[in-house]
Formats: sequence, structure tokens, C-alpha cells
Amino acid sequence: MRIKILIYTLICIILTGLIGGCMYPPFAPAVEQPSYWPDTEWRTSTPEEQGIDSTSILSMLHEIRQKDLNIHSVLVIRHGYVVTEVYFPPYTREIKHPLHSITKSVTSAMTGMAIRDGYIKSIQQNVLDFFPEMAKGTKDKYLKDITLEHLLTMSAGFNTGTLPDFAGKDASFDAVEHILTYNSVLYRPGETFFYDSGLPQVLSTVIQKTSGLTLEEYAQHNLFSPLGITDYSWQSDPQGTTFGNNGLSLRPHDTAKLGYLYLHNGQWNGKQIVPAEWVQTSTTKHMETQGLMNAAEDDGYGYYWWIDSFGGYSAHGFGGQYVFVLPKLDMVVVFTGGIADPDFPAPHQLVKTYLLPAAQSAQPLAANPRMDDQLTTEIKNIQNTEKPAMPLPDIARQISGKTYRLVGVSPAGWPTEITFTFPGDETYTTSSLTTNGEILTVTGGLKNVFYMNKRGPESKTIVPMRGYWQDERTFIEEQYFDLSSDIQFLTVTYTFDGKKVSVTVDSSMDYFPTLTGTGEIIE
Repeated sequence: MRIKILIYTLICIILTGLIGGCMYPPFAPAVEQPSYWPDTEWRTSTPEEQGIDSTSILSMLHEIRQKDLNIHSVLVIRHGYVVTEVYFPPYTREIKHPLHSITKSVTSAMTGMAIRDGYIKSIQQNVLDFFPEMAKGTKDKYLKDITLEHLLTMSAGFNTGTLPDFAGKDASFDAVEHILTYNSVLYRPGETFFYDSGLPQVLSTVIQKTSGLTLEEYAQHNLFSPLGITDYSWQSDPQGTTFGNNGLSLRPHDTAKLGYLYLHNGQWNGKQIVPAEWVQTSTTKHMETQGLMNAAEDDGYGYYWWIDSFGGYSAHGFGGQYVFVLPKLDMVVVFTGGIADPDFPAPHQLVKTYLLPAAQSAQPLAANPRMDDQLTTEIKNIQNTEKPAMPLPDIARQISGKTYRLVGVSPAGWPTEITFTFPGDETYTTSSLTTNGEILTVTGGLKNVFYMNKRGPESKTIVPMRGYWQDERTFIEEQYFDLSSDIQFLTVTYTFDGKKVSVTVDSSMDYFPTLTGTGEIIE
């Protein structure tokens, strides 16, 4: 094997001067085979048993809580063992989490498989080869030069986002035509990095046209099934084309499998799932990104993977979704979250500040039972937020069962009427009349614990809610729309004054400025 790699390397060196380099770097170096594969469950271990100092992990969790970072879960895996796993309520191990642009990294993997399976000849194919009707009509001087590689490296030459707004669109809407003709290609393809979520949708369409399977179907057969991933959802556009840029939701345990697959150069349990050379090429820097994005994305871009200067590479998604792959440390780290843009790089900094120094040795460290106990206690305190029930103020009994008509709070679907019911000091309910005439009744927890309302077909929509009385007149409520599809929560503050109530609504993701409204009891 070493001789083959040496020969390949020498050939590349010789040919570089002749043809500008080889398509792929040498095959990935051999990775030590794990003692087991987490097809069904990950095995667990103390951090010290895998050469990690628990003190640093504990300090990281302290910072997350002190800074009130809206992180939903943290998963640290070393040598194939989960050494830290923590979920911030209302999230739990079994709840799928939206991955947003981590979906792009999955699209990248499926592109490599499509080349292996012969559906795509090479990444040097021109995009318009797959859309000949568009090629005939275009007058764009650069559009015909865009290759699949340009899509993968975000260097197609556009200088604005091309992803359409699919709201209100039907099956007649052609997303690819919109993306490729939305604006003229401003720059010569391959020269300029511009992050554009429309480009992966074109790749999804290419895979569907050539394989006869949607991207979701192709991934289910060739990626999810071999890795034992069965609980997932993936959204599609109005034409039934799987979103290539986002829309995938997985449990954090299954998200970690994607990182572990790449850590092992695309191999899983003796089978090469993603070609090893594709793993290496797609996680190699192809485009400079310094100063173009944020502090977590300054070190370069591969094929829908971000390069990390501290070693390794990562998949990123809006709101703080991250999969870090650290080959030299034999480590995978997963974060999920609902982090607003200013704090988006926080998980990247947490890895750099705490987890890299924590991985002190490839061999076990001396047992540290005292620190292990402290870490276990911290995780329990994070995951179990219940507090003793507080007596309800008099106003709670006065308004219980009364209906308020609301005005001024403007988002579509926001209730025009709301009725609070406080049957005791553990839970409460709200019954809301929405603008479309639907009555929605939801239960909330009063002991600092989210009540998990399950709604919709097969009760798959999870709507958590909790509330507390800040003082004798002010009730504060935290509510989510659906944990598996939305990462924001709303903080709704009701201030009661006799028969009147004032309302403010804040988004954890800063989707909108603070909304205000008023209401009055309907006599």
C-alpha cells in the first residue's frame, strides 16, 4: 500500500507541471479500525478513559450556562466512545434536530457516491450538460462555464443568493431555472467564493435526474441504511426535489455518525460507504474564505465542508449546528443549537478553548472520580430543571377561564383571542383562537419544566411550553412551534392590569424586533 501511494504521489508531481495536478490526492492514510461500530448505539466511557481531562469539559459547560448560549446539545466522541452527552431542555436524545446547512455536507457525500456509481462522470462536467434546454437559450457568457465543482466550492460566480422563496410556489415552479438565471454570473467561475444556498439545490436536481431517485431516496439506500439511521426527515421543494442545502433533521447520535464515517475516511463496518478519495478531496481547502463569513469560517472551504486551522474540518448549519471531525485526535464533536448570528461562532471557540487542550493523550489518563462526579452532577443539573412549585398569585385565579381579545400582535397565525386556565400549581393551559378560526389548546409546565405537547399526524409535532410568574402581575411564557423543524423559541410576557393585559413577544433568534400588543377580557 505504501509503495502504491508513493508511486501515485510521484505521478502527481510529474503530471502537475503537465496537466495542472491530479483530480484526487492520494488515498487517505489507514485509520485504526475501531473495536465496534455504533450501528445501533454508541458505547460510553468516562473522559479520562479516552485520554480527555474532565475538568476542561466541565469548564466548557460552565461557560455555556454562564453566557446563556442557546445550545441545545453537546456530544463529544473519542476513540468511538461517547465521553460527554448533554441535552438542554426541552431537547432530549430522541428528538430529531434541524441540521440546516449541515445538509450541504450530506449532499456533498451523495455527489461523491453518484460519481462512484457512474451517474455523474466527473465534477468537471458543466452544469448545463444536465439542463440542455437552458444551455440553448442562455446569453450569459459565464453560465456555460460553471461546473459541478464550482457548485461544490461556492464559486459559481454569482454575487447574490439565488435560492428562491418557495412559499406559495407549486409544482410548475422550476427552481433550477430560477437559480441559474436569477442574475447574470458576475465573476469567472472558480475564482470567487460566495456562499450561496441555491447551488446545492442544483446538485440535488442533478442527482435526481441522473439516478432516477430523489436525493433523500438515494441517501436512504446508500448512506442512512448502512449507518443504521432510521429516524430522519428531509424536506423537498414543490416539485418533489429534496432540498440540497437544508431541510434534513437527525437525532444528535445519528448526526455524529456522519462525522464518524468521515473520520474513518468513508468506511463503515468493513464497507466503503463514501469513496475515501472523495472524503479527502472534499475536506481539503479549495477556496479562501478569510474575512468573508465569520470567525468560525475563516480557514477555507472544501466541497460543502469548512476547514479548521486548529486541525480537521467541520460541517456547519444555521443557528449553531456543527459537526467537528478531528482526525489527529480521533474525535468527533457535535453541537446543536438555536444561536443567533452574533454568537454563531461560539461552538467553534468552545472546541478550540476547551476540547482541544482536554484531549491530552491518546492513552487513558489516571481516573479522576471526584471530577467525574462533578461533571455528572453538572449534566444532571442542566437536564433536570425542575423547581418546587410556587403558590399561584391571586391574579392567576382571577383570570383563569377568562378570554382576552388581543390586538396589535401582528405575526400571521398569532391568536386574536386567548384563554388561560390555571387548574393548579404544576401546569396551565392556553386556548387560542387564531386568525384562520382554529382553536389551539396547549399545556405548559409551571415548575420550570417544559410540557411536551404532541400534535399532528402520529403526534410527531412536538410543541414544548412552560411559564412562570415573575411577580404578582407578570406571567412569562417560553414556547416552541415544533422542535424537529424550528430552532427558535418565543418569550411571551403578559402583564395583567385589572381586565386588561399587555403583551410583548421576543424571538430567541432575533427573527423580528420585539412585538407588542394589548388585550381586554371579553365580558
